[in-house]
Amino acid sequence: MRIFFFLLKEGFRGLVRSKYAGAFSIIIIWISLILVGIGYVGARDMIFAVDNIRSQFDVDIFIHKSANQEEINKFANKLKNMVEIEEVNYISPDSAAKRFHKEFGEDIFDLLEMNPLPPSFTIQLRNIYRNLISIESISRILSKDNIVDEIKYRKKILYLLDKYQRIALSVILLVFASLTLISVILVSNSIKMTIFARRDIISTLKLVGATDNFVKAPFIIEGALQGMIGASLSAGIIYSLFYLLNTQFTSVFDYRAVVSIHFYIFLIIGGSILGISGSTRAIKKFLS
Repeated sequence: MRIFFFLLKEGFRGLVRSKYAGAFSIIIIWISLILVGIGYVGARDMIFAVDNIRSQFDVDIFIHKSANQEEINKFANKLKNMVEIEEVNYISPDSAAKRFHKEFGEDIFDLLEMNPLPPSFTIQLRNIYRNLISIESISRILSKDNIVDEIKYRKKILYLLDKYQRIALSVILLVFASLTLISVILVSNSIKMTIFARRDIISTLKLVGATDNFVKAPFIIEGALQGMIGASLSAGIIYSLFYLLNTQFTSVFDYRAVVSIHFYIFLIIGGSILGISGSTRAIKKFLS
């Protein structure tokens, strides 16, 4: 236990000795995790918003007017048995006429003296299939049925949603990867400077029989502390920003950033991992 506290104390001492290099690493981790944290919440909420928009887009399947009730019932069972489909609604010609009257304020029988509206099904897909590729695939399968006349869905809007969601996620992932790499390199350089400044002490420790793990431990602790401090600062800033957004700017932005305590815990853990990764990288090069 005394060895553990000794190594912990050495880790703190190393952080103090690193001065500007350690402070710079903490600042970089701090800024990086602010951007990563806000980017994560933004990406998460963007995905939820896009999924919510997609959930409002149903697929309409129009049936030939010549189809009899037995064929329609058989097709309805086929739809209900498809794993991709969450909900199936049948719209008879009479129901379609009532909907027409409700939406347009005109009685279709007054206009045409007959009901030209065909029977149809409106299907709602499960979340995982609410994308253009899945909908096109499902439409091709259903179009092969002889009683299907036409299938309609909002292809252009779905295409745009999929396109810009992919672009946004790609940019966020690229920024996240870049910031992570920069943080690891800077922490690594900070630890390298500490190791170089203490090279005589390290040589002495090895001469008196200190193990590699004993020598490496303070530097790993130092890296973890740099990451933890930077991440804690980031968590504080992000919490303050979201608090202001949710309390002071609700009249300006129709948006609330909802995050749980787990988000901040994972942010601090992530910062510690960044610090440990940077220190491990430095140690492998200089103490191997």
